[in-house]
Amino acid sequence: MTVGRRSAVVIPCFNDGRVLPDALASLDGQEPCEVVVVDDGSTEDATRRLLDALAARGIDVIRQSNAGPSAARMAGLASTAAPYIVPLDADDMISPGAITALADALDADPAAAVAWGDVQTFGESTIRVRAPRRLDPWLLTYINLMPIVAMYRRDALLSVGGWQLPRYEDWDLWMTAAEAGWKGVYLDRIVERSRLHGPRKRRRDFTHHEQTESMLLRRHPALVRRRSELRRRSAAAWPVKTLLPLVEHLPLAGRNRHRLYNAVCLPAYLVRLKGGQALRQLTSTKGGDR
Repeated sequence: MTVGRRSAVVIPCFNDGRVLPDALASLDGQEPCEVVVVDDGSTEDATRRLLDALAARGIDVIRQSNAGPSAARMAGLASTAAPYIVPLDADDMISPGAITALADALDADPAAAVAWGDVQTFGESTIRVRAPRRLDPWLLTYINLMPIVAMYRRDALLSVGGWQLPRYEDWDLWMTAAEAGWKGVYLDRIVERSRLHGPRKRRRDFTHHEQTESMLLRRHPALVRRRSELRRRSAAAWPVKTLLPLVEHLPLAGRNRHRLYNAVCLPAYLVRLKGGQALRQLTSTKGGDR
C-alpha cells in the first residue's frame, strides 16, 4: 500500500500472464498511483512465474483462491488507501494521461461519484466507442454502454457494496449507481483501450448472457418499474428510444438480441458485421444461440 496517492488501480488476474504486462505498461507515464494485481487463483505456470517476478520487483500482488473478478476487485480495493479507485482488466489498457484527467475531473466536482470517458478497441479492429455522456438509467435496462475503466470515489463505491456478481459485474454496478442517483462526469477523450478477442471467446462470453440479463432486471426492479418515466427523461437519441423496446420483443435468439441492441446504439458496431449474411444471422431465431 502506497499512502498519499490520489488513485489506485486494481487489476484482477486469472491466467492472464500473456497480456498482463501490457496492462501494467499502460500505467507507465501516468501520474503515480497505487497499483494492485490480484491473483485470482491462477493455475498457469507462466502466469504464476510472472506474478512472482512482479512481486519481487515491489508491485503489490495479492493471492486468493479463484473467486471471480468481483471478489478480486474487492480484495484489491480493501488493500488500497487512495480516495479514487480504477478497475482495469488484465487484457485491457489505460490511455496515456487518463489517470490524471479522471482524478482532476473528480477533484473539480466534489458532488460527482464517478468519472469516465470513451473506449478505443484494439486487436481485431480499432474503433472509438463513444460512451454515454451521462448515467442513463433507462438505457441500462437494455444494454450497458458504460466503460469498464472508470474512476470511482472510494466512499461512493463502498456505499453501494462495490462489485458483487460473478459476471456482468460492471453492468450491475452501473445499474446500482443509477438507482442511487449518482452524479457522474464524462470526459470527451479516450480513457480505456479494450482488447477485442476472437469469435470463440465471444461465444463463451455470450453463453450465459440471456440468463444474466434477466437476473440483472430482477435485481433492479425499481428501474424496470420506472421504464416509461425513465425513457422520457433519457438523453438517448429518438431512434434508440424507438428501436430498443421493439427489439426487446422480437423472437430473437438470446445473444443475437444483444448484438442487435449494440447495432442500434453503436453505429460503429455495424462495421464488424459482414454484409447481409451476418444481418440475416443476427435476426435468426434458430441456430442454438440461446
